[in-house]
Parts: sequence; structure tokens; C-alpha cells
Amino acid sequence: MGYTPDFEIVHMGVNCADEDQAVGCAVRFETLFALSPNPEKESADARFTGTQIEWLKAPGRGTHGHIALATADLPAAQAYLEEKGFAFDRRSVKYFPDGRPMVIYAVEEISGFAIHLLQK
Repeated sequence: MGYTPDFEIVHMGVNCADEDQAVGCAVRFETLFALSPNPEKESADARFTGTQIEWLKAPGRGTHGHIALATADLPAAQAYLEEKGFAFDRRSVKYFPDGRPMVIYAVEEISGFAIHLLQK
């Protein structure tokens, strides 16, 4: 049968115009849905609502943002998708200190969202 990846959607990144918009959207979403900010994941580039929504403080990849999918074997999952004609931007790869790939972005957007794979 062959290899089938265990893709899991781990977060969605939403492109905001600037930090004020990102914080405003995050606060509104957190208030409406009784969610909490996640200061452990906050950075100069983004604010997280829980672990699922990343509010980018400036437009990032993707017209609207990105969808992050984690998998247990990133290289095998990447090869699986490449066999289906899905190309990856090799310049986007980030590595763990031991040299294993940690993240890679696809070239293609789907409905305005960039896709990136994460190593679990």
C-alpha cells in the first residue's frame, strides 16, 4: 500500500497589516470564544491565541496567511506530497540543531493560504 503520512493541522497563521491589527484581532477572538493568549509562543513577529491561531504582526507567506501541518516524518511526508505534484520551496527549510528538517513551506497556495509542514 505504501506510506501514508499522519498529517495533523496544528495552527493557522493569519496575516495582519501590523501589530495593532494582530493584537486587536487576537483580543477580539479571545473575548468572543473565551480563549487565552499564549505568551509562551508570542514573538516579535506574532501573537498566538492558544496554540491554534497565530496572528502575524505583518503579512507573511500566503495571501491570507498559512496552515501548519505537523507530521511524524517530515521528509517522508514531503516525498509523499511531491509524488502527488506538490512542490516545496527548498529555501524555506529550517533545521533542528542536529540537522533534521523542522519546517518547510510549499510553493503552491491553496485558496490564498500557504502550507507548511512541521516535524512533530
